[in-house]
Amino acid sequence: MSEPTIWDLLERDHEAVGAQLAKLQAAPEAAARGLLPRLVCELTAHARAKEAVLYGHLLHDERARSRVVEGLEELERIRAALTDLELLPAGDEKWPVRLAALADAVRTHFRVEQAELLAIARQALSEVQATELAANYLAERTRIRADLSCFAESR
Repeated sequence: MSEPTIWDLLERDHEAVGAQLAKLQAAPEAAARGLLPRLVCELTAHARAKEAVLYGHLLHDERARSRVVEGLEELERIRAALTDLELLPAGDEKWPVRLAALADAVRTHFRVEQAELLAIARQALSEVQATELAANYLAERTRIRADLSCFAESR
């Protein structure tokens, strides 16, 4: 089996985060709050590694630059929505609305990224570069997860 490319890894992460979001949305609030730290860690590690490795690389490509900037702005809005959700007191009636808004923002970001940015990236990068970026992404995501592990366990 060949080495995974950056597209393979991002697609897997998008599916995993989407499944976590669906699980949170299907759970009662108390259970969902217990699942939230894992989502925070996974989404944070995914976003930061993607920003550092893929977005950092594509920012230098004229064809991708504006879409990278849009992606960075979307990720910032997602971080804000996640923080907003985390700060809601237990039992707040806004919980399901904010969770739905977060899930929608994440899914929309993933969908647009796959349709637009990754289409440009597939043209801009060779298979070798995509494989190298995948290795760098994995290493960075692993490092960030390790940095965040105590954060997730302490909640």
